[in-house]
Amino acid sequence: MSVTRPRLFLVDTFGLIFRAYYGRARSPLQGLRTSSGIPTEAIYVFNNMLKKLLDDYRPEYVAAVWEGQGPTFREGIYPEYKANREKMPEDLGEQLPYIRRLLEAWDVAVLEEDGYEADDTIGLLAGHAEAHDLEVWVVSSDKDLMQVVRDGVSMLDPKKKSKPYRPADVQKFLGVMPERVADYLALCGDSVDNIPGAPGIGPKGAQQLIKKYGAIDEIIQHADEVKRKSYRVSLQNNADQIRLSKKLASLDTSGSLTLDLEATKHSAPDVEQLLKLYRELEFNSLASQLEVTFGQAEAESKARTFESAAAFRAWLENSSGPLAIAMLGHDERRKGGPDAEGVGLSAENGELWRLPASLVQEAKSLIESGDRELWVHDWKAAIHAFNEVGIDFSAVADDTMLMAFLTDSSRTNYTLSKTVERRLGTKWTPDTAVAAAHTRSFHERFAGDMDKLELRELYETLELPLVPVLARMEAVGILLDPTVLADLSADLGGDIAELGGSIHELAGRKFNIGSPKQLGEVLYQELGLPAPRKRGKSKAPSTASDVLEKLAKQHPIARKVLDWRQFSKLKNTYVDVLPKLVGSDKRLHTTFNPTGSATGRLSSLNPNLQNIPARTALGRKIRKAFVARPGWRLVAADYSQIELRVLAHMSGDPKLLDAFRSGDDIHVRTASEVLGIHPDFVGPDERYRAKAVNFGIIYGLSPFGLAKQLGITQRSARDYIDRYFDRYGTIKQFIADTVERTKKDGFSRTLFGRRRPVLDLGSRNATARRLAERIAVNSPIQGTAADLIKKAMVTTDRALKQRGLRSRMLLQVHDELLLEVPKDEVEAVAALVKQEMEEAADLDAPLVADVKTGPNWRDLKRHS
Repeated sequence: MSVTRPRLFLVDTFGLIFRAYYGRARSPLQGLRTSSGIPTEAIYVFNNMLKKLLDDYRPEYVAAVWEGQGPTFREGIYPEYKANREKMPEDLGEQLPYIRRLLEAWDVAVLEEDGYEADDTIGLLAGHAEAHDLEVWVVSSDKDLMQVVRDGVSMLDPKKKSKPYRPADVQKFLGVMPERVADYLALCGDSVDNIPGAPGIGPKGAQQLIKKYGAIDEIIQHADEVKRKSYRVSLQNNADQIRLSKKLASLDTSGSLTLDLEATKHSAPDVEQLLKLYRELEFNSLASQLEVTFGQAEAESKARTFESAAAFRAWLENSSGPLAIAMLGHDERRKGGPDAEGVGLSAENGELWRLPASLVQEAKSLIESGDRELWVHDWKAAIHAFNEVGIDFSAVADDTMLMAFLTDSSRTNYTLSKTVERRLGTKWTPDTAVAAAHTRSFHERFAGDMDKLELRELYETLELPLVPVLARMEAVGILLDPTVLADLSADLGGDIAELGGSIHELAGRKFNIGSPKQLGEVLYQELGLPAPRKRGKSKAPSTASDVLEKLAKQHPIARKVLDWRQFSKLKNTYVDVLPKLVGSDKRLHTTFNPTGSATGRLSSLNPNLQNIPARTALGRKIRKAFVARPGWRLVAADYSQIELRVLAHMSGDPKLLDAFRSGDDIHVRTASEVLGIHPDFVGPDERYRAKAVNFGIIYGLSPFGLAKQLGITQRSARDYIDRYFDRYGTIKQFIADTVERTKKDGFSRTLFGRRRPVLDLGSRNATARRLAERIAVNSPIQGTAADLIKKAMVTTDRALKQRGLRSRMLLQVHDELLLEVPKDEVEAVAALVKQEMEEAADLDAPLVADVKTGPNWRDLKRHS
């Protein structure tokens, strides 16, 4: 059984420094300086490289080997040695003292000997380490140092994330064993160090000669036998130069430096010294990460645990100020409760406490009373978690997850662990007290950010009060009729089988319809349909839906495959899956995500109910399974053309505003304006085209996109868009102004103040720039629509409670609210929700909500 020996890492320090400096050309850090002008980019990159090395390998002993001062023997025997090297850049030289301080702070010994290069010192120390029975790892990407590799001495190239070089690896890489590396360099030469070598002999020639004859002296001795004339002549005419080159390439291990094992022993960094240096160099993010990383350990050791209910109650009576509260074992999907790990508390005076699971009930009065300001990360998940143990957490709390989302809406995941990782650059320890400490820290940071970014009103009047509303909606769920879905599943199974048979018949054989590869073979090779141009890295022509839509005009198999895919997707995603997700109450409980979209729109998951088609026959059949309980009805209120009304208000376009104020059909009105015909003569086709343009304008619709959607030429599409902007010139100016303002500010805003960062408006990449322009225009419109429906949810929920009604909201899908209402409350609730939605904001284009009622989500009829 082999015994693992302690490792000594000998770092080729200047190799890492030069890599940190010269790798800056493609780095956003290029030119990084402190406010006082100190260059810092090489220091910053070197620090990260060193930290990664120490974190990844955790060596027991480490030494950073530095270049010695003064000339070495090499300059004495060959004055042109390293003559080609440029002088060290001035801005890099300024950073070297800070890198030495950095190494000291990281508890890494710096070793050097005057008159010797770092490579020489590494070779010397590697030999000394063997006497201490250490395994040596030389950290360098310099092939010169491969000559030190042997049993017990390896070389780790930090540029290549692979295992360290052993002797066999050197043989594979250079074509020679480590003991012949100096001979190899003597023949090939080295332009970096200006080692002349043997003219005309390159790597392959050097490998061949060494393999046949061995060391340089042997090669020169047998020069007359070398068959290749150019090699033979070079060896004969340059024997002295080649021998000189070997001396220059060979390591000089005659130095007097000894290995002080205690000095190279590595432990933890000096946190205070490192923080001081980070702050001096204005590495603020690194300072924050360091504080968190070591603050977590401090928090774990600092946190105390309540041993009894009496101790907890006594502490509560004597403490004051806001409390950060945290628990583990739950996330936005409501898994587990505080009974699993207990609760962590972070107090204003810096105290950290763990309330064990056995004492969680003692927190009931604290949480339910609302007398104490509580801070939590993901309040909605906390509501569900505490509900599981009979504690109502619906009293107002501050939610640092919402704060994180509002101050930077460009992400998709805002759980505590992800927020710690993203904002602080470190992973966190899953400990309740640490989680509470992070929550308090984030509250202090984000609260200031929200005030600075003018997000406080949006947070306090919209996002925060919506949390308990969503929690109640998730808890209530919606009743599902499994028999409807069972019948639909049987019908779909028959349809899918029938479609599959037709597809196989048209193809002339059976194949896996769900396999893009097999489908492509059938379409393009066997049926001879025109293959689309290949996209991306795939070698096979695409069978994507947009491609099949085009092919459907040429062969019926394409349409049948599209239908087969749609039926299969809905069957596998909803029809067969939804019954398995219902709870013991026979109701389906989705989860609403308030931080899932940069525009502020709510999304739902487990299951996602927002993707059930509302306008297809099959989608409507699925909606029939969502039912009201006996004696109740479903009430649905849907905003009418909400985004176009927001556009009319924001742009102030007189024609668009007049159409909405007059109650005209906006698409008929647009067709009339663009085509120059009376509204009475606008037919279905003209209205459809106008509708495509009306909604497409919000999303930056291009002539290509419109042509594709309507099946017309790009020229016709461009002409239609041009005529639209001729008639609605104010909208065209609004779009231009919005893009310009967003480019200047770096973000967009909704009418309610919601911010969304918009990058790439100045990009040289045309595709990225056009996408950014679409986001700049669309985000304020779509975001305002999202804010409006959220406000309506908050006010509707409040009105239902104030009036003592039993009705409750169930779902929010796009611009629609769905409620479950006792039959005797239908009239009151229909009027109430319509009023709350239409009065959510006072826009120049009046808001209109269409209300429908019915026994299920499909069979809804307009409520008069």
